[in-house]
Amino acid sequence: MKCLIIYFTGTYNTKYLVEKIRDRLKQEKLFEVDTFSIDRKSLKPNLKGYELIILSYPIYAFNAPIIFDKFVKSLKFIPNQKIIIAKQSGEPIFLNNSSSYTLIRKIKKDKVNLLNEYHFLMPYNIHFRYDDNFIKELFTYNKKLLDIMIYELKNNIVHKVKYNPILAFNTFLFKIQRLGGPVNSCFYKVDYSKCIMCQKCIKQCPINNITLDTKTNKIKFHNKCLMCMRCSFFCPKDAINIGMLQNWKVNGGYNLNRIENDATLNGDYLSKHQSKFFKLFIKPIDKINKLYDKYFSKD
Repeated sequence: MKCLIIYFTGTYNTKYLVEKIRDRLKQEKLFEVDTFSIDRKSLKPNLKGYELIILSYPIYAFNAPIIFDKFVKSLKFIPNQKIIIAKQSGEPIFLNNSSSYTLIRKIKKDKVNLLNEYHFLMPYNIHFRYDDNFIKELFTYNKKLLDIMIYELKNNIVHKVKYNPILAFNTFLFKIQRLGGPVNSCFYKVDYSKCIMCQKCIKQCPINNITLDTKTNKIKFHNKCLMCMRCSFFCPKDAINIGMLQNWKVNGGYNLNRIENDATLNGDYLSKHQSKFFKLFIKPIDKINKLYDKYFSKD
């Protein structure tokens, strides 16, 4: 049997998650697994021959990124295919539950089978930088959630995604973020006292929104920005000002593989940090722990 994971990644958190899912499916010998990354060069994949399709994306303002939504809408799923949604974000806010509603309507229209939706947690690429020990704790959560996903897949356990009209309305309102990207990118600018003209931002932009003006030798930002933050996040000299969001900017990628495998990190961040923001994580993590114990407890 074959599985295809279709995903969009901004600052590569979703890519890291997809690789974990891919490797686990291979390890369990459940499927042969192919992955397909959506970017500026993407052609439509051939969905024939795949029993399972996994759709994976980062949540932007309680929605799937517009590039992901549009791409999935353009696909024609095959009758009787099974679908899993594996989304990720930097926080478990309840409003994120509705981020897949547009995708679910598409899935229903094509009359394929949505098995389950899973919400993984990864570090922020905006607002503020996550502590390594907190990221390690999120990875513990993700590992348990992935165990649950595999168990439910093996045992044909399906959880219907409940539609909530209030959440749906909220998701609709926050789609204004899709206009915010193009508007805010008008205010992006480069500090040329720092910039080394490596053009990493140009080469890595997923939608070709950044170009080099050959007449002025200046970097130019256009009006298609997704606000994925890849350009500013990975700028080696922290030379990109992201306009109205500058005070929320995080610069410098996380070494996720090192953090996950660092034995000096205890992954006990939440026990020592009980601020209002971090309290958001306690109930969702407890919920996953209870479900994990239900499935895997030897008692």
